[in-house]
Amino acid sequence: MNNKQSGFTIIELIIVIALMAILWGVAYTMFYQSKNVFSLSSNELEMYQHARIAMDGISRDLKGATLKDNVDYFKSFTTGTETSGLTPPPRDNSSILTLLTLTPNGSSTPVTLTTYYLNNVNELMRAEYNDTSYIYGMVSGFNPDNATFYKLAANMNYFNLAYGTGSTWVSGWDSTSGTTTGRLPDAVRVTMQIYGTGSGNVLKTGTFTTQITLPYRITH
Repeated sequence: MNNKQSGFTIIELIIVIALMAILWGVAYTMFYQSKNVFSLSSNELEMYQHARIAMDGISRDLKGATLKDNVDYFKSFTTGTETSGLTPPPRDNSSILTLLTLTPNGSSTPVTLTTYYLNNVNELMRAEYNDTSYIYGMVSGFNPDNATFYKLAANMNYFNLAYGTGSTWVSGWDSTSGTTTGRLPDAVRVTMQIYGTGSGNVLKTGTFTTQITLPYRITH
């Protein structure tokens, strides 16, 4: 009598191992791609959230911009002595705007002096100061020592403002001096570049631009 023993041959084992390796490779590829898609979606969602918060805040203050008797202040700056006290300090070659706004601020003072700027750690900052002297006297400038600072948005590479009057757009505005004394621009164009963060190695970067029309007010 012949005893027959069943089992796998070496060729069969090699085939099984090869098939298992292919299946593991396909599964890993699908998992890796899904992880990247999820990370990219998370980054993109975060980026849009930062953009929406920043644009909403700036739009609210600009729509409340005002010039009153003896209190004329809507002024753009470049980094320098005028902004040396801002904390954290502003980034070079980024727009800085200080304006008086009627935006509700939770205090008894109806007018708020507000500054927007991009700091050197990629955060869009909003600094505000409420004081009755802004109603009855001349605004001489923004004093950072008396201001309250808020981080409006993070992950920002770029922040630029342009000021429009008629069909002309300029990079600066000063309601206290020159041809724009006592005047507000017709509109402000806001451009910002924001990036997302997350656990993945793919980061989404987006550039957002909006044009905000300032309401006309009789100020004198």
